Amino acid sequence: MDRRKFLYVLSGTLASTLAGFISGCAKPTQYYFNPYVAKDLDSPELVHCFTAIGHKRGTQPFIFGGTCVCTPTKELLKAYHADGFLRNYNLRRLVAEYENRGIVLAHENGWQCNNQCKQGPHIVFGGKCMVSPTVATQNFENVATGKMPQV
Repeated sequence: MDRRKFLYVLSGTLASTLAGFISGCAKPTQYYFNPYVAKDLDSPELVHCFTAIGHKRGTQPFIFGGTCVCTPTKELLKAYHADGFLRNYNLRRLVAEYENRGIVLAHENGWQCNNQCKQGPHIVFGGKCMVSPTVATQNFENVATGKMPQV
């Protein structure tokens, strides 16, 4: 390759590379998507407590007008009694109350449906599923904060 042709190819390559760098640093368009958007540092206020985040003292079961959607256990019932709720209920009666209303407390083999099962959505959004939402999902945050999901 002669020198003149080499310089011609080199200058074309440099010009196109420079043009690529300049256009790559251009102002974002309206369709620009930034995948690295930081979340707010202040955590949202928890409205509902459920098994995955633990019981919030002073709350009563959701089916009785409260904000607790924890899966009933002996320990949870003791906490309700200590807070002055459901003193005449035992665990069997409380679970039967959920079953009579058609609410699913758990799935076979511990399956995590993230409230997308046929009983869904979560009971706080009008469904019949009370399985704890999957941790670190938008549904988890929506149930905890009581924020209605955007469809």
